[in-house]
Amino acid sequence: MVSNSQPSRQISAAADLDFPLLKFSDDRSDWWTVRNAVEGLQIFGGIGSGKTSGSGRMVATSFLKNGFGGIVLCAKPDEASEWERYARESGRENDLIIFREDSEWRFNPLQYETTRSGKGAGITMNITELFMTVFKMGQRITGSSSEEKERFWENAMKRCVNRVVDLLKLAREEVTIYNMVEILSSAPEGEDALNKIAHELKDEEIIEWGKTDYCVKCLYNAGENSNTLQEERDFNLVFNYFLRDFAKLDDRVRSTIKEMFLGFCEPFLTGILNDHFAQDTNITPEITFEGKIIVLDFAVKDYLVAGIYAQSIFKYLWQQAVERRNVKIHPLPVFLWVDESQYFVNEYDTIFQTTARSSRACSVFLTQNISNYYAQMGGQDATAKVDSLLGNLSTKIFHCNNDHVTNEWAANTIGKAFRNVTSVNVGNQQSAGLAQQLHWQVEPREFTVLRKGGEENNFLVDAVITITGKKWRDGKNFGIRQFHQIS
Repeated sequence: MVSNSQPSRQISAAADLDFPLLKFSDDRSDWWTVRNAVEGLQIFGGIGSGKTSGSGRMVATSFLKNGFGGIVLCAKPDEASEWERYARESGRENDLIIFREDSEWRFNPLQYETTRSGKGAGITMNITELFMTVFKMGQRITGSSSEEKERFWENAMKRCVNRVVDLLKLAREEVTIYNMVEILSSAPEGEDALNKIAHELKDEEIIEWGKTDYCVKCLYNAGENSNTLQEERDFNLVFNYFLRDFAKLDDRVRSTIKEMFLGFCEPFLTGILNDHFAQDTNITPEITFEGKIIVLDFAVKDYLVAGIYAQSIFKYLWQQAVERRNVKIHPLPVFLWVDESQYFVNEYDTIFQTTARSSRACSVFLTQNISNYYAQMGGQDATAKVDSLLGNLSTKIFHCNNDHVTNEWAANTIGKAFRNVTSVNVGNQQSAGLAQQLHWQVEPREFTVLRKGGEENNFLVDAVITITGKKWRDGKNFGIRQFHQIS
């Protein structure tokens, strides 16, 4: 029976990579350590398999009992209440922050990236990359992958965002979704605009024009504020873009760029994204380094696409903050908890996982089956992307499953071993022989009959566990273990 290794918060001990978080037996070979946790965990299990209430609960409470901070993404409406229960059981109620619609918390990603401390803060390219990453998330969520769009449109969009951000910064205006929309909506276009520009208007005429045109007002202020050589260079790029390039674009091209841009911004102008992710900022990812647990209670089942946007944005910037942190100053591991992870995985998760160990970040993904990932990732390279992500998650826990793709994948992941096979030849001359043949160590069908917990199974949940580089006490590269499920 698996047990948590510590009954209380042990901050100094848990900062040691060899510190055991779960003990499957008294033998050290059967311990799951901080080192294993920071190398990533994927839990698979069909509906009702006990993956959340079995191994999931044990891993979650081990993090809490050892003082870890982290973030929790919510797909189901009851996820937040589950973590409130975990916190009570672990004595961590005071560290739990529920970020939900009726809470005081607000996080403006553009403001955060513009004003945060540290190297790279406020760089236009980084702000644009944030914008484009979230834009691509939206394309995948709505069923159209940006990979399938012409590269021209993505580059055009990125160039547009670069110039909008630079213009706001030069004009000393706040970089917000609302201001970005105002810039592009009021940008001069067509022959009338070009005629005005060609006449080289006087300052007072430009100021008068700027009273009804936010983009022109910003251009004027940007010109007045450009004092350094770099600012002058940036202003020339901005000026040429809005008063020449963008204004002269073919109507179809210009309208497509605007529609892509404004279509992305639209969800942030109303509802929870406007109220909590487009205003000011009073909560940041960095507080998790001190042991706070932020539960993003914007359940996908309640908020649908808006819930995915909200949580994916915070997750992405939390991952970047974790990668920047100094683990000598903040040695305590942090965790990313994603149940129903098919809603939230993206390409950056693979990149993040390559440095998670040095950042002491424990990524935990739970989903029913690998087919969920293939379907949600989309695109021609979906299989390669999913396999790459899973390859970077060193611990795999497989619960009862009826998905043959997942079960065969699990069997292949654990691998084959030689077995002695007896053959008998019945004929004129009977003979018997013994030969070695390669067979799966765990047959795919065995995953379909693992115990799922509940009263009929004495609340015991079976799981097959494999950890990269680990030999269990019996010398195998996998173990079949039981988790006790709270009724």
